[in-house]
Amino acid sequence: MLAGASLQRGGRTRAWVSDPSPDCKPPSLALPGDLEHSGYHETMAKTVLFGRYRLIEPAGSGGSAEVWRALDTKTGEEVAVKRLHPIVFADEAGLARLKREFEALRSLDAPHIVHVRDLEVADDEAAIILDYVPGQSLADRLAAGPPFELAEAVDVARDIATALTAAHSAGIVHRDVTPGNILLDPTDGARLTDFGIALGGGAESVTATGQLMGTMRFLAPEQLRGAPATPASDLHALAAVTYEMLAGHPAYAATTPVALAEEQDRGAAPIETIPPALDAAVRQAMAPDPADRPADAATFATSLSAGLIADAVTQPIVVPPTAAPAVEPAATPEREPEPWVEPAATRQRPSPPARSLTAPLAAVMAVVFAVVILAALAPHESRPIADAPTPPVAGNSADAGVAATASPTPSPTDSPAATKPPKGKGHKGKGHH
Repeated sequence: MLAGASLQRGGRTRAWVSDPSPDCKPPSLALPGDLEHSGYHETMAKTVLFGRYRLIEPAGSGGSAEVWRALDTKTGEEVAVKRLHPIVFADEAGLARLKREFEALRSLDAPHIVHVRDLEVADDEAAIILDYVPGQSLADRLAAGPPFELAEAVDVARDIATALTAAHSAGIVHRDVTPGNILLDPTDGARLTDFGIALGGGAESVTATGQLMGTMRFLAPEQLRGAPATPASDLHALAAVTYEMLAGHPAYAATTPVALAEEQDRGAAPIETIPPALDAAVRQAMAPDPADRPADAATFATSLSAGLIADAVTQPIVVPPTAAPAVEPAATPEREPEPWVEPAATRQRPSPPARSLTAPLAAVMAVVFAVVILAALAPHESRPIADAPTPPVAGNSADAGVAATASPTPSPTDSPAATKPPKGKGHKGKGHH
């Protein structure tokens, strides 16, 4: 284990107090691999740092720092205490840079960034005090699962892009955007922490080694070549993180800087399981040349949203068939069957109703009956002359004979009376002439 550096800064008190044994000094911070030695965490538990922060349990570790969940005994709030390795502030130059970067970060109060509260420095201890974020890191989620849905992964990437936009606008480069530095807050979404504040002074070589060993696959090509980190480098790292969330595996499998540089030159393989527009947006932000990447983190976030929307528009909505629940139908009153109506296309115009013959027949019968009555009531003079024998003309026997012969000869079956005119009539006729 690397022993802690002894700082000779007169007038300072020790930064730690052990509870309940004030004579028990907490072990010096160790590099990764040395933190799990026997009894370390048990010794640190309940230790009070700077007379104020009671350590509760470890919350993570990095190349030159370890983070503890702690209780601020002054305010009663839970906080995160980031204990810095003594080599970070071993000389005056390192301490000056640490204070300078802390002042910049304390003023950075933006959504999706873990707020930095305070910097505590003593003879043998230095720590950054931050807001405590419940939940797990993105690294833990990627390791344990479940896999990310498209929308969920894009939401995380956009939250971190918002954090980087605020930091870059303030002139701050994160320098180490990795899943371990992204916290998944159940309430406020993804939040970015650990803005490389330990990359100062004599710690640069140690932290750089830690970066290459622990987060090498997220370094941009220009960082592998030794160039300083820039906002474009942060964007490349965020794209690599997004690629891993969407694909379920890292973009590159290299384990050495040389092999990684060769893979980066060839470019990351397409992610076949996501929409092409979304895949193109992620891989463009991982371009080897910074000039070929999006202009800034906000532009990258917009392209991710566009790729997700394009997929929603082009993909049909498929509703899987579901079995209807077995529900007994409610009893309904019986209804009279409705009359069948011929469809409109084949329906013909109804024929006009047949005219009734009763009225005309009654009229005809009435006319006939009236004629019969009138005929019966008419006087005899109105009958035709042919109905009566023609009277003989006086003094002209020939006419009488003609008249007699004009009458039809009665048939043998006729009544004898019909062959002879009545006596009275004949006499009278003669007297009249």
